[in-house]
Amino acid sequence: MAASRGVFFLFVASVLASTARGPAAQSRPEVRIFKNVELVQISVIVFDDKGTVATNLGRNDFHVLDNGVEQQLLYCEQERESVSFVILADVSSSMTKKIPFVQEATLSILDPNLQQDQYRDEYSVFGIETHVKRLFPFTRDQQDLERRLPSLLTPTNGSTALFDGIYRGVAAAQREAGNNRRAMIVISDGGDNHSRYNLRETRSLLEEADLPVFAVMAGPSFELSNIFSVPEEKPRRSSGPGGPSASPPSRFPISGSTDDFIGPAERRGPHNLKSLTEVTGGGVFTANNLEDLPRIVRTIGRAIRYRYVLTYKPTTGAAGSAATASGLKWHKIHLELRPKDKFAGYAIPYYKRGYNRLD
Repeated sequence: MAASRGVFFLFVASVLASTARGPAAQSRPEVRIFKNVELVQISVIVFDDKGTVATNLGRNDFHVLDNGVEQQLLYCEQERESVSFVILADVSSSMTKKIPFVQEATLSILDPNLQQDQYRDEYSVFGIETHVKRLFPFTRDQQDLERRLPSLLTPTNGSTALFDGIYRGVAAAQREAGNNRRAMIVISDGGDNHSRYNLRETRSLLEEADLPVFAVMAGPSFELSNIFSVPEEKPRRSSGPGGPSASPPSRFPISGSTDDFIGPAERRGPHNLKSLTEVTGGGVFTANNLEDLPRIVRTIGRAIRYRYVLTYKPTTGAAGSAATASGLKWHKIHLELRPKDKFAGYAIPYYKRGYNRLD
């Protein structure tokens, strides 16, 4: 059965273990044997009340509902795993003034404390403009990335083919990634005006790709277009009683520089990123200041590297919605931490909200 929306089934007749992909493949620390068992696994990121990645949570802390029916968790695991990161860096004309943001965000996903003998994180970087360019194939050489990326991530006058870039990134992860755990980081304003694929097609791709996508955007403090500024006007004096009075100052200028505008692609950007990331169990983050950026991106990286994996066998009472033409039924997942007073302020913002299965 094909996996749907990244929450997947395991039909296991022998050993639940990682499939070798070469020297960089990761194996689970313990071997488990299941016979004729259908399992659902959910990748979950949890933040504590201070906004840091929550640790030391156990199976009994999670409350899982599958179509409203409470499920019994078989396993709850959180362990550092090697990750294959696909990074999409937008260097199109709409990001020209934000290239320092793009460079800093890309470099901040690297792990400065990486122990190469224990973990084997790898990174592949694509530049997004009129055409999608592969800047780096998968590499574990962080020093080489730090040295060469600033000269590769330079502004262009190109359009934005973001959706095409996501297709290229997904294909690279599926064909070339050396680790079982994978993630995509998109650094962009979210606009697209030159892709062969559209938003609906790209969203459908990500629903099936089992690849969490996180987007990082630059907030308005990085670049405030002149169309949002209030022009200074000299008040015009009244010519006296009954004469013409001063006109009220306009809140927005009627016209401005041809370089200062927000086009349809940029206006759709935040919506695009939210629509694409939410179906993968990821999300969108905004940094309003350059100094905030490393902290935000490092937190994303840590959350991906240390995410929880919850495993359960769906109970028969969790009947799905009406079947599709293929016979698949949609199952809605809801997660909470219990007891609520113990985990006040905690959040589980990023996980798959459902999956399709044959009931």
